[in-house]
Amino acid sequence: MSSIYSYAKRYGVPVSKVDTKQFNDLLSDLPKHSHSAAQGVVATVTPVKFLSLTELLNAPARKSPPFFLILDRIQDPQNFGAILRTAAYFNVDGIIIGKEEQAPISEAVVKASAGSAFYVKIVREANLQNVIKELKENNIWIAATDVKAKASIKEFDLNLPIAVIVGNEGSGVKRILKEKADINFAIPHMGEIESLNVSVATGIICYEISQQRGGKT
Repeated sequence: MSSIYSYAKRYGVPVSKVDTKQFNDLLSDLPKHSHSAAQGVVATVTPVKFLSLTELLNAPARKSPPFFLILDRIQDPQNFGAILRTAAYFNVDGIIIGKEEQAPISEAVVKASAGSAFYVKIVREANLQNVIKELKENNIWIAATDVKAKASIKEFDLNLPIAVIVGNEGSGVKRILKEKADINFAIPHMGEIESLNVSVATGIICYEISQQRGGKT
């Protein structure tokens, strides 16, 4: 296992540790006789072509200010797929993901996205801190979700070039990323539960930005 990990790191292949259920989901469409050969390791090859951050930023401009999503360690394939579907629905300009601790674009993700994975521009970068730095250099504001933030999403003018960071299902957005963001915001809650599923939260965020921009995201 350590030898495989070493080779993967050497050649820039992203490695994710997943639980048993997620691992079995990756094997679900393989012939059963091949499962015993996996020995706890499976490789996925994405059918989606990744763009570089430069290519994304140089893509033809839309009428409204650009709106990007940055995914910080979204590990559940269903959540990842649902976010891709939401991004396609609201015509988000691009999604940026990290290489580590991020669910790969597997068949389960594509299925959960209802095919939307093929219609959204996706960038995969090793260091999201560097991504934030480059986005800021291109005059794009950075907003991070934080359930403990005192400010509500409705308090901000979102009619500007913006990239919103949504975080890991369990721990949310990394502290270092929140610190580098221009603003941290929360979605107001009315009941006893203080947090939402990340894909649901992303849908609310996309809708709010769409509404502020007159439904022309």
